[in-house]
Amino acid sequence: MIQLNRASNPLAIRGHVNYNEDWDRRLSPFRYNSDGRLTDAARKQNVAMQLNSANIDGYAGAGSGHASVHVATLTKAENALEEIRSDTDQVELGALNATDDSIIGLRGWESAGGLGAMRARWADEAVNFSEQLSDACANLHNTATAYKDTDREEQARMKSINHGGK
Repeated sequence: MIQLNRASNPLAIRGHVNYNEDWDRRLSPFRYNSDGRLTDAARKQNVAMQLNSANIDGYAGAGSGHASVHVATLTKAENALEEIRSDTDQVELGALNATDDSIIGLRGWESAGGLGAMRARWADEAVNFSEQLSDACANLHNTATAYKDTDREEQARMKSINHGGK
């Protein structure tokens, strides 16, 4: 697991980023400058990858082909991830409530301030993690919906071709 301190973490510099960008930063930190922006080479690579997979005027790029996507599997993964997010939120809420009780119990002690600071940081991380899980759920849902819609459109197109030939 990659651990970054706050000074070297581009996410801390730029603030909240979306789920895909966050994963890209974690898995491919070499693609980013010290200011948190994509390097020139990484931007060119992104464009090349998009062009390589594009299907323009019947010409399919080298990256295209037939994908086998099981929408039911995407939906199952989305539901499981949503359940994990919900369970995690409940556990985090319990931990925050217990921490609040501890802070009250330590009132007057110096450690209460430190515990309060850790509680605030934990709450921020919990919200960020929950948002990342929600983003992942949304990505799975949107992907499943896009494949379902495309399948329906293709079936309708094929049906019109078959009926048109009679």
